[in-house]
Amino acid sequence: MSPTYGKVVVSDSGVELAYTDSGALETKSTPYTTAIAIHGMFFAAPVFEKVQACAAGKGVRIIALNRRNYSGSTPYSPEEFNILVNGSDEEKHSWLRERGHEIARFIVALIKAKNLPKLSEDGKTGGIVLIGWSVGAGEANAVIAHADTLPSEMRSVLASYLRGLILHEAAPLIYGLPMPEKNWAPFAVESIPPEQRFPYFNQWVTAYFDHDDLSKKDLNTLEYVLPSSSRPGSIFSMSKAEQQGMIGSNEESAGDAPYIMGFTPQLNAVFRKVLFDPSTKALFPKMKISFLAGEKSAAFGIAGVWAAQEEATKEGIVNSINFNIAPGLNHFAHWDAPEATVDLYLQLTDTALLRPIYARPAKTQRRFTRQLSKFFMLRSTVTAQN
Repeated sequence: MSPTYGKVVVSDSGVELAYTDSGALETKSTPYTTAIAIHGMFFAAPVFEKVQACAAGKGVRIIALNRRNYSGSTPYSPEEFNILVNGSDEEKHSWLRERGHEIARFIVALIKAKNLPKLSEDGKTGGIVLIGWSVGAGEANAVIAHADTLPSEMRSVLASYLRGLILHEAAPLIYGLPMPEKNWAPFAVESIPPEQRFPYFNQWVTAYFDHDDLSKKDLNTLEYVLPSSSRPGSIFSMSKAEQQGMIGSNEESAGDAPYIMGFTPQLNAVFRKVLFDPSTKALFPKMKISFLAGEKSAAFGIAGVWAAQEEATKEGIVNSINFNIAPGLNHFAHWDAPEATVDLYLQLTDTALLRPIYARPAKTQRRFTRQLSKFFMLRSTVTAQN
């Protein structure tokens, strides 16, 4: 069964972003907080349906949007797709800025249409928390980094609402940082038949992993290949209908490979502006920034937290940001442990800083990007043959 999406027009040319919504809360005293989530590669907005189901009980509203090209949202135009694949650095900068502006317009439109509660003066109630999960963290950063180029009225609205940015389970590459040298994924293994690499990837990325002592802060403690036998991966608790509703088709996910592989300077620029540019803090003075991964996640998610931590340490602002490795959770915490995940989102937004865990990032990502490119090309070939 296909999800039921609402839609918001986010450009003069009629571009729309589709979304699902847990709904307004009936509160007469304390204003509720609204979380707006941006999904990652392949797995679209319905991946958040379980946290949406328990949101009201936690006093929060959760809206999950579909990124451009995914179900219900406007596909990329030929010109936009050409920039993804062949664009100059400046064209790619403008491309990512426009994706950030589209989501910013989406947020402001929903604020007005749904009368979302404003952030309180003390910053403790109401307002909006922006969540970028996996690949979605890049566009979450673009929203914040390019907010200063929005029209003044829209910029003012966004600044008066935003209370938190949670970057959840993104690989270092989504921050424009090097991938671990040992990074591994099924699409890199030529002995796996091409038609099996995509379903293999889905089982692998939704799995649980037994890493070594994470307190060593060493990328060599991570398990890159072998999932744990301690419990089944998240995909085994998804029905076929649920998988069909949330996993994007080849056409829907076609833009992700060139985006992930070809936007390293642009992704690093928005990452650095969000974290290190004083103008961002001036525009969003009440926004708390958090990086989150589960201790049972695929290695890239933990490596992403550690890589961001390393950069913040270099810049001397490590104590102003949350860096958290959550016990027992995997890459799909919002599916397997929805109540605990909502609690964690709220804790990261509301409480004092948690103890950071970090390690030194590795020095190369070229092998990973080549492997990812090959995987997407094989996936498209297999689909065409079928």
